[in-house]
Amino acid sequence: MNGFDPESLKVVAAECPGFQARATARALTRYYNACFKPLGLTAEQFSLLVGIGAAEGATLVELADKAGVDPTTLSRNVQNLESRHLVCAEGGRGRAGKRLALTTSGRQLMADAFPVWNWAKAELARRLGDEQLRSTRQAMEALAKAAESSCT
Repeated sequence: MNGFDPESLKVVAAECPGFQARATARALTRYYNACFKPLGLTAEQFSLLVGIGAAEGATLVELADKAGVDPTTLSRNVQNLESRHLVCAEGGRGRAGKRLALTTSGRQLMADAFPVWNWAKAELARRLGDEQLRSTRQAMEALAKAAESSCT
C-alpha cells in the first residue's frame, strides 16, 4: 500500500487527544462502576440520574441535547431506570414531550450514591493532587469546547 507507514499509528496513539480521551473515559467509567457497584448503579446511570435530578422536568430530548448524546440511546437508558422505579416520565407524547423526574426511590439512591461519589472524587484528588485534578477537568472542558467549534 503506497504511503502507509505503520509507525505513524504509534504517533496517533501517543499524541491524539481523542484517542486519549476515550481511553481516559473508559478508565474513569471502570473506576466509578467499581465504586457504585455496591449500590447496583453504574457510572452511566449515576450521570443520567444527576442530569435528570439537576434538570427536573426536562424532556428526554432536552436532556440528550445538554449531555451531547443521541436521544434514542438515552431513551433506552431512561427506560431501564423507569423499570427500576428510579425515574418517572410524565406528560406529553414521545421523547420530545415527556418530562423526566426522579422518583422517591431515585432520590434515595442519589442520597446514598452522593457520599460514594464524593469519596471517589476525593480519592482521585488524593492520587493526582487537588490542583492537578481541577486543571485536568478544566482542560477537558476547554478541549470539548474547542472540538465542538471545529470541523462543523
